[in-house]
Amino acid sequence: MYDEIVKKILESIDEKIVLTEIYPKFSGEGYNTNKIDVENFHEIKKFNSNKKIAFVDGGNAEIIASANFSLNLIRVCYAVYQNNRKTNIKKSEILAFIKAINKNNEIYYKTSFFKTKNYIELEEISFNSFDHTLMLGINRAEISSVANAIRRFAELRLAKQIAEEKIADILVLDGNLQSTLTNENKYLNELYESCNKNNVILTALSKTSSLFTDNGNLLSVVLDDISNFPSWFYYPIVEIKNLNHKAELFFVKFHDKSKHIFRFEIFNVQKAKAEEIINLLATNCIDPIFVGYPYGLMEADKIARVSNHEKESLKTMFLVKLKSKNIDKYLSSVDAHKILDKISF
Repeated sequence: MYDEIVKKILESIDEKIVLTEIYPKFSGEGYNTNKIDVENFHEIKKFNSNKKIAFVDGGNAEIIASANFSLNLIRVCYAVYQNNRKTNIKKSEILAFIKAINKNNEIYYKTSFFKTKNYIELEEISFNSFDHTLMLGINRAEISSVANAIRRFAELRLAKQIAEEKIADILVLDGNLQSTLTNENKYLNELYESCNKNNVILTALSKTSSLFTDNGNLLSVVLDDISNFPSWFYYPIVEIKNLNHKAELFFVKFHDKSKHIFRFEIFNVQKAKAEEIINLLATNCIDPIFVGYPYGLMEADKIARVSNHEKESLKTMFLVKLKSKNIDKYLSSVDAHKILDKISF
């Protein structure tokens, strides 16, 4: 049986790619795709520049939780590089307490923020528990899912601060420029306005991409197989007319020894700068730890990540303070899986 499974997997990944009429496949409206064509590959040519690049990322950890409340530490940071040298780093944090409330006879998840030493300023955030941008399937969204949305909003707000204070000439977000969450457009539009006003180039780089071709293959695999350049960017792929996605989209392979193809986006009104930015970013992608990926984003990820030790320390502190408040009956609503995970048979 196992040999048959292995054979099936190998058959699915060893299919010969024949370029006839292959198109990228996008979900949603407002995407007019272009046929895959080897003429759309462009060689990356690294060059040095005095321009400052700010890499932005975020992390979060759930400290204590039940089915109707969740306490989270949200951390966002930026790392600034110039001539491939780190010149500045900053991290901001906020504690977010999310509670289920009744609003107009519906269950909403309302967030209260508590400022830490280096906090990031956010307005009150509230989601309907049946918000389709948070739900998985048809069931009510879990309250813990709100924290990921808050982290995204915090990243965008931090990026806006960078643009307003002109801390860098170029912004690189971890992820993309597509608005997929309720109220996310508000934060993105503020960021677009600040970048335009202060002449800061706004880009985003996704670590993963699940874009397909119309025949079911992975777009990144197809592009890697047919390229004739050691390092390259591919453009044009698609004409984006979706009002929730103000971007020009590229695929990039930053280093000839890299096994990874990344999705790269730039604010659509700044698309004339794309080739320059891609070539510049390639100079930040030579670290052997993750060759072909910007070291600045690795640094931002490391700083923003909330370690298990931090999480457990905060959890212990809060549980000690809450010990006499009969909190166990609330925590038990979500910890059954954790108990089973610890049981050894």
